Amino acid sequence: MTARIVLAEGIASTRITLKVRLAAACYDVVAVSSAAEVFGQFHDAPPEIIVIGGGLPDMEAVDLCRQITRDQISAEIPVIMLVDIDHRLAALQAGATATLEPDVDDQMLMARIRNILRDSDLPEKQAGMAEQAAGFTHAASPLIALVADNPGRAQRWRQMLSGRMSCRFEIRDADEALAAATKGRTADLYVISADIRGRGDGLRLLSELRSRQGSRDAGFVIAIAPDRAELSAIALDLGAGEVIPETLGSEAAAQAAAMSLKVLLSRKSRSDQRRADMQQQMLWAMTDPLTGLHNRRYALPRLRDIAQRAAGDRRAFAVFAIDLDHFKTVNDSHGHTAGDAVLAEIAQRLQDCIGGAGILARMGGEEFMAVIDDCPPDAARHLAERLRRCVQARRVALPALSGGGAIRVTASVGVACILPGEDIWPDHLARIAVERADRALLAAKSAGRNCVVADCPDRAA
Repeated sequence: MTARIVLAEGIASTRITLKVRLAAACYDVVAVSSAAEVFGQFHDAPPEIIVIGGGLPDMEAVDLCRQITRDQISAEIPVIMLVDIDHRLAALQAGATATLEPDVDDQMLMARIRNILRDSDLPEKQAGMAEQAAGFTHAASPLIALVADNPGRAQRWRQMLSGRMSCRFEIRDADEALAAATKGRTADLYVISADIRGRGDGLRLLSELRSRQGSRDAGFVIAIAPDRAELSAIALDLGAGEVIPETLGSEAAAQAAAMSLKVLLSRKSRSDQRRADMQQQMLWAMTDPLTGLHNRRYALPRLRDIAQRAAGDRRAFAVFAIDLDHFKTVNDSHGHTAGDAVLAEIAQRLQDCIGGAGILARMGGEEFMAVIDDCPPDAARHLAERLRRCVQARRVALPALSGGGAIRVTASVGVACILPGEDIWPDHLARIAVERADRALLAAKSAGRNCVVADCPDRAA
């Protein structure tokens, strides 16, 4: 789907021209001539970006921006304001995501839109959870790394910005910035001259830092000299979140630059929080909430990975199917609360027995699965017996709500040790392992329970 852009411009000729320019880039553009029409666009299909020009009959452009960014419905929609340099600071203070000159050329206009669409926040409901997100703050004051073309300019940046921002500033050269990122000492935000030692090498540094694991999620600002304005669009397309003048020669310029950096840090904080939320949701999706173990959704793909490595290295791996004996009687006699307590306790015992040697998952009900890489048959049999013994090692205490007391729990274990043969695909090898472990488990149940049955042929077939 193409991005939907609402363009608010009171002057008809300017509005038509801008709409044509944006539509030529295949954006879905809705052009309006008043603030009231802007607010009418939020209910059915909220736009991805709002572009505000001038000449609106019912509201000043800065007031419109302020109202949009403070309204609950529209606060997350990025706003680009078309203002001259004298009004840039007021636009940023009103909440604008970015500002552009009214006569901005197509290259810079499209680069800025691409940049915002790439980095703009998603609504929480699209990120997977509909509830209100918790606020996010840095654990300490943000660190801003200053990489200028000379130490004097970096000192000047720090002097102009430090009084306007509650941040820590470090002056680094390009090599120091890369080395620090490699060692994990990344900054929250980098301000980099477009030309450091040579022409355009600041942009190369930007690309390098964005490719490094430690610094790829930082914010980036490129400082550009007046005679190098053509680099602005390139910097945005390379991943810079903002471009500022290299020379902060006036109080207004320094204040506008500080405001731009604050906006970028705020966007980074929201992005960091969203990334952490998504990682947490992924963890929840792969975790059994009762026992804290991995679940089937996690275990089966990991088993395929282990099978693939085993096939490549021609080494054995083992799969253990573990099932608690007569577990239904626990629920029937003591209630489901007692059953949950038993599952949680046995899961912990099994995990303690396996340690970091492999993966353990609850596959459903009272059934668990363990997978151990690089595990020959004898080692597999011995571990299976240890798992069986750890289950029955001591009685399991029941909750007071279930009547208290303690019960004896046992488990049957089926183990399949697989030594990969030739021409067997990893997916097939994983299925073979699970099937053999399940067959061995059924055999253990048939043999009277509370025992181990091993299926460990010389080769997988």
